[in-house]
Amino acid sequence: MTDESQRSARTAIDPAALARIAARLPGAGRIGGEDLERLPTTGLAHDHLRLRGVAVGGLPVLLRVPRTSFWGLAPGAALARQAEAFRRLAPSSRTPRLLAVFEPEPDLPYGALAVEEVAGTAPDLPRDLPALAQALAAIHGLPVPPRAMRPPLDDQTRPVATTLAVIEAQADHVDAAGLHPDSCAMLAEDLAWARRFSAGAGAEAQPRALVLTDTQPGNFLIGANGSARCVDLEKALYGAVAIDLAHATIPPAVGWDPACAADLSSADILGFYRTYLGAAEPSLAKALRPWLAPMRRLTWLRTVTIFAKMKAAHLSGAWTGHDLAPDFLAHVLAHIDRCHDPVRIAAMRAEWTDGLDPLSAL
Repeated sequence: MTDESQRSARTAIDPAALARIAARLPGAGRIGGEDLERLPTTGLAHDHLRLRGVAVGGLPVLLRVPRTSFWGLAPGAALARQAEAFRRLAPSSRTPRLLAVFEPEPDLPYGALAVEEVAGTAPDLPRDLPALAQALAAIHGLPVPPRAMRPPLDDQTRPVATTLAVIEAQADHVDAAGLHPDSCAMLAEDLAWARRFSAGAGAEAQPRALVLTDTQPGNFLIGANGSARCVDLEKALYGAVAIDLAHATIPPAVGWDPACAADLSSADILGFYRTYLGAAEPSLAKALRPWLAPMRRLTWLRTVTIFAKMKAAHLSGAWTGHDLAPDFLAHVLAHIDRCHDPVRIAAMRAEWTDGLDPLSAL
């Protein structure tokens, strides 16, 4: 049995046990396994189950069940961190509200959160890009607490160096991923640039705020009024604002979720950034402009190197993805291959190698 299959066996959901745990919600009454509706799996870290016929404070309930302990934390600490992210982001009105926390126990080894189920549909891109930009502006506009009050969320005082460290670790898997030699050469050039950028004077002197980190468009839902809310918050931390903006629009992230995958034009990307800068507090918008292009490059490198790590793990059998829906797994693997195609890598790099940066018009 592989490490992955052992982990999945330990975290398999028992609907009856989860129903008994969910019955602790205020006013829930008796709940059976048939009252839980498992939603399609479109992520790697959680299962989501709709709780039929139950409302807390008038809000419909979604159970968010981790498959593993994120950030390398003990299960209870990881759950507490995620719960705190929901609490701190709620004042933006652009995220679900936290309704209850179920601590880890034998039938629920990583615990679970009961959160508001947000009504909405996947973004229709590029049409809904402005809605995503406005949601991010609202989130980034939240007050940042004093440093002593930021835990348990991470506080990245040096987001460039932190991101580079992640990239370096992930880049160790490029050879094992079997990428085309041209792709490997281009990634090596960008890694060399990232090292120079990180070592440069003032690289860390950029706007920071409470950020989401994982802003791929599939993590948002568009409501009937056209506004966007982000529903995936466990990676929230205090860090570089420009990374959130980049991740919402780079091809590896935009193509991740098949429900909203799209090819964005330079005009689409420029419109997204213009909307954000128009919605953000003016001093933040001014301070951000010099950082948008380099952090977009760094974020792209972060994403394509984690794809290399995932592909290497899949080729070795360390990660089979067997706990994902087969069609979603097939999409993920095909998308990773597309993002590593040398033609697509060259097209993305043209933003900084050939002067085609859409942000130069801001």
